Amino acid sequence: MTGAPRTRRAAVLLTVLAATLPLASACTLTGPGPHQIDFGFRLDGAGNVIVAYPLCATNEIAGASVYVDVPGEGEDGNGFTTLWSATGPKTKEAKRGVFTVGTSADFAKETRPLKARLPEDGFYVSVKELFRGKPEVGQDHWVVPSLLKGKKSAADEWSTDKGKVLTRDEINSQAYCEK
Repeated sequence: MTGAPRTRRAAVLLTVLAATLPLASACTLTGPGPHQIDFGFRLDGAGNVIVAYPLCATNEIAGASVYVDVPGEGEDGNGFTTLWSATGPKTKEAKRGVFTVGTSADFAKETRPLKARLPEDGFYVSVKELFRGKPEVGQDHWVVPSLLKGKKSAADEWSTDKGKVLTRDEINSQAYCEK
């Protein structure tokens, strides 16, 4: 993958961070100074991407989506096209930030069902959080499924986009939470 998706991701992340700073809450993923929060990723037996999203103990996720950069405006009108989105996590694991993208298995409602295979060369996973029962802006992260192929993960091991291996607790510890 070229540097273009990384550059676009950095611009999107800065836009999201700028929009969320005035909404300071008890749990943010921004913390002091610039800091890239790592999501954890792995593949299931069928080749689906499973996500471990960093989350404070008092929060839950509200939904997730997958999108890609596209030339021009894209279907979303902002240079991106959403490939899949879902809301209403229906499993305890999904509420706590562990879910499979591109399927309805972990969510009550697919607001945009996946119409084709997810791109092997990468896509963004975006997560919306609930804080004290109210929707808040979450984070997004780039994942390249082809880089996860052949990686054997123990039950509590997750790969990052940089190749690090983290446990679920290590992923969650990145969130700046109210003490």
